[in-house]
Parts: sequence; structure tokens; C-alpha cells
Amino acid sequence: MDIDHEVRESVCDLTRYDYVMMTDVIGIMVHFGGKEYKNLISRAGRIAAQLVREGKITAGDLREDGFAAWDSTPEESAARIERETREYEESGREVDFGDIAWFS
Repeated sequence: MDIDHEVRESVCDLTRYDYVMMTDVIGIMVHFGGKEYKNLISRAGRIAAQLVREGKITAGDLREDGFAAWDSTPEESAARIERETREYEESGREVDFGDIAWFS
């Protein structure tokens, strides 16, 4: 099984029905067996970033009035996701509800 492919497909499927947050991407990765991967958070971040680059999902924030896409190019958004997930991992922080990005 190609875990990265399964995660990509699942994230894209979920965004058709609801907003998805980074903890969801990580949870999907764990569900498909990725929990054994070293650098789980940054790997999930790279998958999400690539989906943003490809235009398959949009990164943003969830506000009281709904989803608000970031005011940045897909490349800038992807770089931000990769940077922040790497920073969380390097500092040993856990990604909590709503951290880093929401996706639509």
C-alpha cells in the first residue's frame, strides 16, 4: 500500500464534504499505517503542501464566518505549511486542533 497516495486521496475526498485541518491529515496518515514513520508531522505537512501546490486543496483559516483562504500563492502557502510543520516537529510540539492550516 502506498500510504502517501492513500492520504492524498482521503484528504481530497474529505475536503469535498467539510473543512479539514492539519490534525486530520496526520490522523489519516496514522490510520493508513504511517505512525511508524519518522518525521510524521513534517511528512503530513509535505503531503498537504503538495496538494496545495497542485491546486487540489486550498489552505486557509477557519473563522466564525467560515473558511478564509490565505492571501498567498499556492507556492507561498505550501512553503508556509512545510515550514510550520517542520518547526512543530523540531521543537517536539504536538499539532493541536486548528493549528497550522485548515483546508478546503
